[in-house]
Amino acid sequence: MLIFPAIDLLDGRCVRLRQGRFDEATVHSDDPVAVAQFFVDEGAEALHIVDLDGARLGEAKNLEWIYRIRQAVRVPLQVGGGVRSHSVASRLLEAGIDRIIFGTAAAEDPKLLHMILRDLNPDQVGAALDLREGQLVVQGREMESSRGLDKVLGNLKTLGIDWVVCTDVTRDGILIGPSDEFARALVTRGFSVVVGGGVATVADVVSVRNTGAAGCVIGSAFYGGLLTVRDAKEAARPL
Repeated sequence: MLIFPAIDLLDGRCVRLRQGRFDEATVHSDDPVAVAQFFVDEGAEALHIVDLDGARLGEAKNLEWIYRIRQAVRVPLQVGGGVRSHSVASRLLEAGIDRIIFGTAAAEDPKLLHMILRDLNPDQVGAALDLREGQLVVQGREMESSRGLDKVLGNLKTLGIDWVVCTDVTRDGILIGPSDEFARALVTRGFSVVVGGGVATVADVVSVRNTGAAGCVIGSAFYGGLLTVRDAKEAARPL
């Protein structure tokens, strides 16, 4: 299982949100590039980057920071947040981003994904599935989706999108453990699942690994010093 340190960008700063709430943001650094370099120096083999401004406003706002991170580190990058057009997705891929994660577009605009997949390899595309109290949320996690989760999952299968990042927003940023049930349900349906939200300990990483997940996004536990990249990677190894 691959460990993804999280780099969430808000107004050009590296932050963590509590349960996805923008009014409860903790700033961890004014230099996201330095944060990315730190994680890679600690052994990270991939990074998960989210443009929070973009997710909320519907258009990418932190592209320059994303480009600078891409130039600074050599590990694979998956990037999401505000990618709701073919042109932005193309710009990210041309800049060397390895996988684009679509959130609102994946839930609300399957026609856009169909168009994008005419030009991209399905391995370059993923979907972010954010749940709050069982409901799929979009638009920076501030609105419920007009489509149910089952319908969205069916659309993703039809489009050939295998890679999904699933987050229980109620657990995100508060270090109470991940939602294993959500992850197992998606793994059972044949998706390659990356789990986010709530991971705080080595035991939590082991728990995610045991769901059959392909990856785990970790943010607050790393920033707060509760967990190291090395320990998370060790816990992610198969038995």
